[in-house]
Amino acid sequence: MRKVIVAIVAAVALSGCVSGPTQSVSTGEGSGSGDLAAELKRLESLAAKGDAEAEYRLGLMYSDGNGVPKDVAKALVLYRASAAQGNADGENALGVSYYLGEGVPKDLDRAISLARQAAAQGNAKGEFNMGNDYLFGKGAPQDSLEAAKWFMLSAAQGYASAEFRLGWMYDEGVGFERDDALALKWYRDAAAQGDSLAENNLGLMYDDGRGVPRSVAQARILYQRAAQQGNVDAMNNLGNTYRFGDQARPKDYEQAVFWYQKSAALGNAEGRNSLGVMYEEGLGVTKDVQHAVALYRMGAEQGYGEAQACLGRVYEYGIGVPKDYAQAFGWYMAAARQGVGNAENGLGAMFANGEGVVQDKATAERLFRAAAAHGEHGGLLNIAEMYFDGVNHPSDMAAGYALAYVVSDMRDAPPDATSVRDSMGKRLDPTQLARSKRLIEKMRRQDPLAVLDAATGK
Repeated sequence: MRKVIVAIVAAVALSGCVSGPTQSVSTGEGSGSGDLAAELKRLESLAAKGDAEAEYRLGLMYSDGNGVPKDVAKALVLYRASAAQGNADGENALGVSYYLGEGVPKDLDRAISLARQAAAQGNAKGEFNMGNDYLFGKGAPQDSLEAAKWFMLSAAQGYASAEFRLGWMYDEGVGFERDDALALKWYRDAAAQGDSLAENNLGLMYDDGRGVPRSVAQARILYQRAAQQGNVDAMNNLGNTYRFGDQARPKDYEQAVFWYQKSAALGNAEGRNSLGVMYEEGLGVTKDVQHAVALYRMGAEQGYGEAQACLGRVYEYGIGVPKDYAQAFGWYMAAARQGVGNAENGLGAMFANGEGVVQDKATAERLFRAAAAHGEHGGLLNIAEMYFDGVNHPSDMAAGYALAYVVSDMRDAPPDATSVRDSMGKRLDPTQLARSKRLIEKMRRQDPLAVLDAATGK
């Protein structure tokens, strides 16, 4: 679950930057209505005299609807006037307008030309947007090394969004060798400026213990800071820390529900799915399976794979809906195409049991293996049972038991893993138990499936 969240969290951060290059800056020293009114009057006076910086800042106020009614057309006129005088911020802002198609037809070539003009003057926002253009191949050839160059130039000026992006690139090994220490460095620099994306991803590193000693307490602090800025990924991650707890902190389902509700209220599919799980299981809320199904459906219709898998499961077992294998198969397939392990496991079970499909145990095993590769421990447990019972392979009870034993010790092990393991163990003779013990030791040090395959001659 948490690895999925990390991946979802990185993907969401990236898509947010693709859809909207940054251009936000402070429009004045104060934040009250009187301050804005005074700033507006000051900027209007300067802009009327042709002050390029005032034209840009006044355009930004109209673009954001900050202190004035939102007026994209008026903002565009002001950006053009500022850019015509060679103002780098004006050039960058006009480029963003072309990138987004706000007040003008979308034109990526014009957008990158203007960003390049701004960047040539050392404008940090222009440099950042150049980096994004190269990173995502929007208006420029996709080139992570060229992107890194521009992000470095922007980050050297302390631009938080560029610092975050460098942290992400080191975190994911994009354009650089993966480097937790440098990911931490850049995330910390951006988080120190209040960048919510950096706060969230830095929280994930503490949550997982990557590059730092694991500290759920520190992760929560960072998630909370990001969540208070409206970062829905941080809300979900914060909810997860309360839902699952750890050795130092007991589970707190009410707090988990609180944060999932905040995320779901903002239309976030992951938040809706997690909240659905809480309602289905009655954790921190009164159990309400119908509401859970409704939440799964909303998340699934948004294309969120985990919600699609949950919807497939409720149709497969008839939980809150009439049992419907066709619906189950369709939703599982949608999720499996996204590499969601529990959907692949659910599909495998349908093929293994001939539920709504022609029974095909070879396909079932292939799906169980795909599920295991995507972190779904239920797939491993199903493979263990196949080897133990001699399905698709000669029976190898010692190897099957060894795999089930290792699965039962895993974090987030399937709820039936211990009972399956114990049932298998009762059927082994002393020689098989001795062999399984040796295999268990190997599986704990190496990839369990690789050890299983080597032991059974696959």
